[in-house]
Amino acid sequence: MSYEIKVPALGESIVEATVARWLKRAGEAVAAGEAVVELETDKVNLEVASDQAGVIAAITKGEGDVVAVGDVLGSVSSGDAAVVAAPVAAPVATPAAAPVAAPTPTPDPRLPTPVTPVAHRVAAEHALDLSGVPGSGPGGRVTKEDVLKA
Repeated sequence: MSYEIKVPALGESIVEATVARWLKRAGEAVAAGEAVVELETDKVNLEVASDQAGVIAAITKGEGDVVAVGDVLGSVSSGDAAVVAAPVAAPVATPAAAPVAAPTPTPDPRLPTPVTPVAHRVAAEHALDLSGVPGSGPGGRVTKEDVLKA
């Protein structure tokens, strides 16, 4: 079943209006009482609502067109035809945000450099002074790999 969207009575001395903008597009679902088109006159701007729920089947007057009271602006389909005509929104994939690496804390130079037990043992075997070895582990900790590179 189809329902026509018509230009309503605009006032005592107003006989025509201009289609300002469509709030719904052809194929979009509309609820009963929902505004679908905005009209402008010299004295007033008004929204025209759909009298029934359904889908905008056709738009017969475009934006900027001059219309008279009673002119058909478009139509709304309801029932099974409305269900078929209703557009189905495709899911939109949003790109995942790139993981942000946590900043590595810089060790306080006044504190002794943290050293893993294995790095300490390897340094002792090679008679290395660990005070000059920069740490690449968590919290600036000196690892076995750091000692082997030194």
